[in-house]
Amino acid sequence: MEKTQLTEIGHRLRQRRTELGLTRDKMSELADIGNGYYGQLEVGTSQMSIDTLIKLSNSMHLSMEYIIFGEDKKTGDASPVLELLKDCTPRELKLAEDVLKLFLMKN
Repeated sequence: MEKTQLTEIGHRLRQRRTELGLTRDKMSELADIGNGYYGQLEVGTSQMSIDTLIKLSNSMHLSMEYIIFGEDKKTGDASPVLELLKDCTPRELKLAEDVLKLFLMKN
């Protein structure tokens, strides 16, 4: 794999980790891989095995295709969730965000 491809993969991993509000330590713990190794993946200095790709895909809720190739993530219709959130207070929105993050990390 070329260096540019590794860098692009790392960028997608870092972007998703940031979206989830996680540190590298927490992300590597959730994916059950070494923290140093995960850091190398994010900066594009290391390649990953199929096992690692599967772990990252599952823990980040990203398709393997998106991680490798950058294809658009397939998303469902979020409008029912958005409808529930539209009248929430800032405190309620923060609580809902925290609950959703916990839910997504456990599946």
